[in-house]
Amino acid sequence: MKKFLGIGVGLLVVVAISVFFLYSSLGTIIKSAVEKFGSEITQTQVTLKNVDISATDGKGTLRGFRMTNPANFKTKSSVEFDEISMTLDIKTITEDTIVIKDITIARPNITYEHSSNGSNIDVIKKNVDSYLGASTSSKKSGDSNDSDSGKKLIIEKFSILNGKANVSAAILQGKAMSVDLPNIVLKDIGKSKGGATPGEVASKVVETLQKNINGAVKHLNLDQVKEAVGAVVSGAKDMLEKGTSGTKDLLENSKDLVENNPVGDAVKGLFGN
Repeated sequence: MKKFLGIGVGLLVVVAISVFFLYSSLGTIIKSAVEKFGSEITQTQVTLKNVDISATDGKGTLRGFRMTNPANFKTKSSVEFDEISMTLDIKTITEDTIVIKDITIARPNITYEHSSNGSNIDVIKKNVDSYLGASTSSKKSGDSNDSDSGKKLIIEKFSILNGKANVSAAILQGKAMSVDLPNIVLKDIGKSKGGATPGEVASKVVETLQKNINGAVKHLNLDQVKEAVGAVVSGAKDMLEKGTSGTKDLLENSKDLVENNPVGDAVKGLFGN
């Protein structure tokens, strides 16, 4: 009897130590998960500086988030923000499906790099879709996949507030320009199906972000400005080759082509002050 009692006490001690280790290491576990799955899913490099999570009430802060750009883009990053506030349902940490009550990202700094083959945000969305397609194929073939066999998530509220997109395009010749983004509030991600994989959560968030950014940047009429500037450059080149004296007047008049475009000073600056 004493032997069994000793074994029972020993098991309780092991469980207690395991639970203590789990809760005391939450920050490290979350940081590793965000960096691992974020990088795999988006095919970029995702990094976090640190994570602080309270083991009593589940409230925490993720600091120093950075996502690089996909290959062939020149800007250093696609998404950066200083802090993410988060509240976990601490009781679900040891369950198959973790419930996150709230995630709020305030003032994210997003770089929208425009190119002839689409934007960096569009490519990231394609990468996420590709990852999900590969995960589905692996699941059907019976191969294991970390996002399918691991923890799933239910996010009751996910908010991205007061964001700005910094627009980078070759036509702007290094000029800085930014646009305000509409606030994003998503509710009950994964709830209807009893939990979503990290890939499914990323797809939902990136899809919504992509629509908001593309909608905001659309008003800048970058393609229209590109055509206008191209026409001006071509005309100036012809005049220079012909030795005419009208080049200065052409450049001055070219401002009218973009006068009413929301690009504003960034584009006007291409033609001088």
